[in-house]
Amino acid sequence: LARCAAFLPIGRASRDFYRGYGIEDARLFSAPYFVDNERFAQSALTFASQRDALRERWSIPRDITCFVYAGKFEPKKRLPDLLEAVRIVVSRGARLHLLVVGTGELEEPVHAFVREHALPVTFAGFLNQGEIAAAYVAADALVLPSDFGETWGLVVNEAMACGRPAIVSDRVGCGPDLVTPGETGECFAFGDTAALASLLLAGAADPSRLRFMGKAARERVLTKYTAARAVEGTLRAIDWARQHS
Repeated sequence: LARCAAFLPIGRASRDFYRGYGIEDARLFSAPYFVDNERFAQSALTFASQRDALRERWSIPRDITCFVYAGKFEPKKRLPDLLEAVRIVVSRGARLHLLVVGTGELEEPVHAFVREHALPVTFAGFLNQGEIAAAYVAADALVLPSDFGETWGLVVNEAMACGRPAIVSDRVGCGPDLVTPGETGECFAFGDTAALASLLLAGAADPSRLRFMGKAARERVLTKYTAARAVEGTLRAIDWARQHS
């Protein structure tokens, strides 16, 4: 780090990392981590009129709250935690649905758990960047229960650009930046499946609140986590480095 003149933190955790190594604030220039917000937002608008058909495609009842998981089936993503939370919710007699997008090394045990407990889960398989917005539109909120290996979690940006709030563990890197509890989503203690189940229950019981948070989430990423903001920070860093080299 001593070889660098200026730094581009992508979020709060990134900024704290640099500060932890003694980098002063004057050398830190915010470059928010982003996705192609316009493309996701436009795709969401396109798919919005097809929501009922999308739900039928993935066997999601029209009148039920649906949560979506999007990512690889790998240990750091903690998909089994989410499935356990769904099991808890179902055991209490509540209705909801989970749409799971992705594949990976844990595919066999994940499918086996769903079969064993007869959970209301649909596996959509892998969806490319042109299709993923359809999954966000079919669902009402994203869930990402990852551990510290999730240094950011761009699926949260994607879902929010599509107008969906996110429920994340307190170890997901983007959480402090993108997820304000009760405003743009919810946060739970990593590994606490009972707490996650409670959040799923609350969402299933009040889908209008999810829609409210989804609008705020969309506004946040479309105005603050953009390519333009990242470019602006990068140019400021370059100017500062040239003046202090």
